[in-house]
Amino acid sequence: MNEQVPRAMAPSREEIRAMPLSSNPKIVAQLLADEQGSALDIGCGDGKFTRLLASRFNSVSGIDVKEKKIAQAREAAKAAGVDVDFRAASGEAIPYPDSSFDVVAFSNSLHHMPHAETALREALRVLKSGGKLYIMEPVPSGNYHDATRLVNDETAVRTEAYQALLGLKEAKPDAEILYRARREFASYDEWKADQIDRDMKRKALFDEREAQVREAFLSNAEREDGKLVFDSVFRVNLLTKA
Repeated sequence: MNEQVPRAMAPSREEIRAMPLSSNPKIVAQLLADEQGSALDIGCGDGKFTRLLASRFNSVSGIDVKEKKIAQAREAAKAAGVDVDFRAASGEAIPYPDSSFDVVAFSNSLHHMPHAETALREALRVLKSGGKLYIMEPVPSGNYHDATRLVNDETAVRTEAYQALLGLKEAKPDAEILYRARREFASYDEWKADQIDRDMKRKALFDEREAQVREAFLSNAEREDGKLVFDSVFRVNLLTKA
């Protein structure tokens, strides 16, 4: 394993505590503050991050393999008065010509690509020379990960995605930022309902190991003002295409 992987994928509790509290929008403002060209959001989901890009770029596109998500994204953009070119498409077969965009982004989506290396090559194909590749990924570490891994453990795919990123030869690393974000829940039941709403397949895992899942969630939580509080860890990588 590349020696950079443990630092970026498995920071200790002490290292996590030392990380700044931040958010994806704040990191975008820090790293892409002066961009005014075109941007593509790969794996855009319901378009929340795409709409953020639309506030900073003249021309923005978003793709996702799920037609339902693209429909939701279009409706949300319309309601917000934002002009975005949304298309149902795979990140491994991007429906745009070579060198189309100044910025290409994966926001919490690279590890969902069946073949991260292929998706990254496609991202670089549609990125202009000198363009920026922006990748935000959750890190499988910290007390929120420990609390929830029994129903949603993505350690393997997140690590594979990061290794694919490190293997890029056509792009120069500009920055790697790790930050933490606080997550709060009123109760175990609130979190459980949210998890099942995100993916109905998780209901079977709750049914199968309810006592273990509850124990893991509650034992890893911090208590603040009557709420169960956790640190989620994220990493942002910014690269420039040669």
